[in-house]
Amino acid sequence: MKTRTELKMLAKEAMRLQRKTAILIMLVMTLKALFLVVFNDLFARSLSSFPLFAINLLIVLALIILMVNVMREYLKIYRREHTHVMALYPDFFTHMGHNLSGMMWMVLWGFIWALISIPVIILAIYLVRSGGASMKTLAIILVGPVHLITLIPAIIKSISYSMTPFILSDYPGVHTREALKLSMRMMGGHKKELFKFTLSFFGWFVLSILTLGVLYVVYVGPYYHIALAGFYEEVRAKTVIADDDIIVETETDILQDDDDLVIETAELEAE
Repeated sequence: MKTRTELKMLAKEAMRLQRKTAILIMLVMTLKALFLVVFNDLFARSLSSFPLFAINLLIVLALIILMVNVMREYLKIYRREHTHVMALYPDFFTHMGHNLSGMMWMVLWGFIWALISIPVIILAIYLVRSGGASMKTLAIILVGPVHLITLIPAIIKSISYSMTPFILSDYPGVHTREALKLSMRMMGGHKKELFKFTLSFFGWFVLSILTLGVLYVVYVGPYYHIALAGFYEEVRAKTVIADDDIIVETETDILQDDDDLVIETAELEAE
């Protein structure tokens, strides 16, 4: 498997070849997210709560679906395949149900794991409201570190699920639930590597904040996601290609390991 340094070098080279497209893709996603914020500021008072919630929900769902296409296009850039920003949209509705259900399944399980930290928050609120001054101080001091500790399982699981958008975009025929399982299988033994990989961009993320996100749009965001696509390529090859026994099976879909790594829909014979 390639090192972080090698993946970053390959990502920089791939971005150099299609820099304009890589930046435009990130700009599109950023503008759509900003639109959601501006929309809420403009219409929060003029619209009632339900219509506002419904519109926000539709926008968020559209962004979630579009994120899969974004990962697909950055994967193309990493693979040195020519693409353009409008490639995000032609099949938006074609795979809408597949991409949305796969991503929502990932979000659901991430949320479930995050619920582990809820009792800590409830206990802290109870101690602050009902305890004495010393108990309140102790609760305030301890709630932060304890809360972070209880979030560790959710963080680990989020790393396990992180390849799901790439799998959904790379294998449109794979069952949405199996995409999550395949991501977990791909990340088996590689979670620490991805954590270190993401941590190595920490300085760039800080600079992006200091530039109000401008640096993220024009360099850091495309660079990170192309490098992340490279990480996906490595774990995919090691998981799917190297091990012929790794097959994702559903009632109608089989992920088969052939020379071109394609998804073939097949009907499983009843035993």
